[in-house]
Amino acid sequence: MTVNTSTSSAVFNDLGGLANLKARSNRGDEAGALKETAKQFEAIFLNMMLKQMRESSFGDPLFDSDAGDSYRAMFDQQLALNLSESGSLGIARLIENQLGGGLSSRAMDTENPFKPFRFVAPKINNNIQNLDSQPSAKISTEIKKNEFKSADDFVASIWPYAEKAAKELGIPTETLVSQAALETGWGKYLMSSTDGKPSNNLFGIKADNRWGGKVVSVKTTEYRDGVVQKERANFRSYESLQQGFDDYVAFLKSSPRYSEALNSRGNAVEYLNNLQRGGYATDPAYANKIQGIMQGETLLSAKSKLDS
Repeated sequence: MTVNTSTSSAVFNDLGGLANLKARSNRGDEAGALKETAKQFEAIFLNMMLKQMRESSFGDPLFDSDAGDSYRAMFDQQLALNLSESGSLGIARLIENQLGGGLSSRAMDTENPFKPFRFVAPKINNNIQNLDSQPSAKISTEIKKNEFKSADDFVASIWPYAEKAAKELGIPTETLVSQAALETGWGKYLMSSTDGKPSNNLFGIKADNRWGGKVVSVKTTEYRDGVVQKERANFRSYESLQQGFDDYVAFLKSSPRYSEALNSRGNAVEYLNNLQRGGYATDPAYANKIQGIMQGETLLSAKSKLDS
């Protein structure tokens, strides 16, 4: 006879499965415990969904009764558990990946303690492929701290370059400063080569086959079908901040996919939204994050000190 050793409950009212799950985690089997916990969350979600569906219907006037309602609730709970065990909906797998199940370490993201957990819905955009840029390279431990001492120092240092580039693109200077701040964590996590030399790549532009210059190879984060995944990629490296800003402008102007962004008529929000729609970044919240920085106290304070 085959015995099922899964930590998931075989039936909805089997609390022993939950106890076994806790014991399995305490024994150090975190990966297995995480997998089974994700299934439990999926079962809870599906049961809530089925309950709402039942409540939104008119019911069966011929056979409705309190006993019938109880049995239907029990059936729905068992159905939700069976669906989560089958994995056909993929919700448990998504939860597992978000909580660290998709990483080789099977653990939470410890390389970026500044990034909060964010649940991302699947299939954000199925039309964007071979994206040119990825904004989260700053999370890698291979990225060394730069000479920027503070956010104020970062803004003051890059403002002249950003102002020139923004004028060429026809957008407010704050737009580019905010984008660079997001990409590099206000200059604290600028990509660097193995010898510690900064790449001066403030905009996370990857080194594809169109690039013939120097590169830096670092770990980065991609959103694939709504799931966060770590990958290694090559990024462009520049000799100076000026070269980095010049290449950013040339990069956008040379690609038809960013034509709408370049035709934003000075509207920063429209520019950022069109930039994201063009496929600049895989993060579905990329444009909103930059807008948040533009409107935040950090940039406003730094700019006021710059103007004084």
